[in-house]
Amino acid sequence: MMKKWVVSGTLLTVLTTSGVHAAWFDGNDALTSAHQRLLEGKTAASVESMIEAWQQPSLSASRQDHLAQLLALAITEDCGRSLSRQTLPDWLNNISIRRETVQTTSRVYYRIQVAGESQLGVDAFTLKKWPDETVISDDLSAEQQHRWRLVKDGLSEPVSEGLYQLTAQSVAGETWSSWLLLTLPQPRQTLSWKDTRSWHIAPFDDFNSTCQRPFLTLNLYPQNQTDGAPIWSAEKHKRLPTRLPMLDVPNGQYWFSVALIERRWQGALSIEEVQRIGRAIDLPDLDPDSLEAIAPEADNQ
Repeated sequence: MMKKWVVSGTLLTVLTTSGVHAAWFDGNDALTSAHQRLLEGKTAASVESMIEAWQQPSLSASRQDHLAQLLALAITEDCGRSLSRQTLPDWLNNISIRRETVQTTSRVYYRIQVAGESQLGVDAFTLKKWPDETVISDDLSAEQQHRWRLVKDGLSEPVSEGLYQLTAQSVAGETWSSWLLLTLPQPRQTLSWKDTRSWHIAPFDDFNSTCQRPFLTLNLYPQNQTDGAPIWSAEKHKRLPTRLPMLDVPNGQYWFSVALIERRWQGALSIEEVQRIGRAIDLPDLDPDSLEAIAPEADNQ
């Protein structure tokens, strides 16, 4: 009962701030149903109504914004795990969707990534935005079929909120499909450079406490080889660092990337919102014997 009252109060705030009044509850359309079911604590049923509402023709901008706000509210229950009852088939181990903002010293661009693993093997994968916009579509090679990462890169605008559909086909010819709802893109840049080796992380004022706190990944690549494996990397979930530690690497120019990652769920699907900053840096040789004295403290997770 307590959860229902908390959700109701928050929802009334959403309705008021978006200029929407009790008229929303007078109809019997999918948007009204999404409201009512969310108020009743029926999160998965509410999301089903949101999916139906997104499929309505000529959906107005105000209704799209309202649906995005409802989704953000529904996620606060348990970080999105209750948004969908659908499970992955036996031949799909996991699927993750990553929406990313990338800021370098010369430009800002965006990307979307779908990654997953399959013990049986996946032959083809598609991500489409409703109704018929193909975002990613690829036939997987033999090397990719058990573990894949498909990326659409260099976008001039962030991948927008709304209704998407994921479709995977196994090597045995089985097909799995799922609806995917994306929230509004993150409105502000939380991560920024202070200087060549340090960065600033803005406070998480609007962080959803039902989700894992945002974590940081650091990657160092040889210059002009950023598509391969990093020569050094670290992942930090506590006491997020704001400076590159001293590293034992040869003299030269490198590409250094810092990413702040927020993770939520839509049932079994993992969805990550990523802010990444990257730049070229020059690093000198370092005597390995001196590393012990300057090594950062271990991250006790």
